[in-house]
Amino acid sequence: MLQRKTQTAAFWRDHFTVTEEDLDFLHELVLDAPSPLTTDQLALSLIEEYQRRETLRMESELAKGKIYQPAGAYEIGQTLVFPALDFAVGEVVGVRPGENPEHGEFDVIQVVFNGDEKPREFAARLQTPHRLNAGSGPSEEGALLTAEEIYDLYKDEILESLLYALEEGDRSGEFVQVEGHWLLADMLADIHIGHLNIAEALIEMQGRPLSPDEILPELELDADISHPMQVISLNHALSQDERFDMV
Repeated sequence: MLQRKTQTAAFWRDHFTVTEEDLDFLHELVLDAPSPLTTDQLALSLIEEYQRRETLRMESELAKGKIYQPAGAYEIGQTLVFPALDFAVGEVVGVRPGENPEHGEFDVIQVVFNGDEKPREFAARLQTPHRLNAGSGPSEEGALLTAEEIYDLYKDEILESLLYALEEGDRSGEFVQVEGHWLLADMLADIHIGHLNIAEALIEMQGRPLSPDEILPELELDADISHPMQVISLNHALSQDERFDMV
């Protein structure tokens, strides 16, 4: 059976980290979304993207040659793909009889991998059972964990990396979280200190908490920005100023 990294605990617990490619994906995801997305939605979409990339890579690598399986018979000059070796590609440069009575008659093939000079040896025409003989492509892998199942299993590890990238990473300035939802910083209306001073004055004049709809008409924000986004922008700006309490 072909082993997908995204189906293993080792990948999500020990190796997963949000990359530049991932941030590009998240940027476009948030930009194209009809409404701001929750952290859980971002995480699930990113897991699905990892699964999509992995499938494409597997299909691309498997197209480079025949999949090596111990039960198979191979000839000198044949190109083989080794999924168990991270889809390494090698050429068969020799074939000799095997010498282990426990396995009956079988061959030993010598394979030179790209970038190597010394060949490595592998069993071929092996009659005894071997786990590498099961399955020959992405469509034959059997039941795979869904993105939701992966997230349930490794949520803590995934969120640790994701939130670090969004909140503290080199590109954290691109993303803004407002009331538990994420959007891009450049999607927000420009609310400067003057606007906040006006909001403070309005609240003091009324002597009570004011809703965004009561404050916005006095701020004269960019009319090209939708009203819902103006509300989100104002709430975010107010939450970042210690003069205001969100009630």
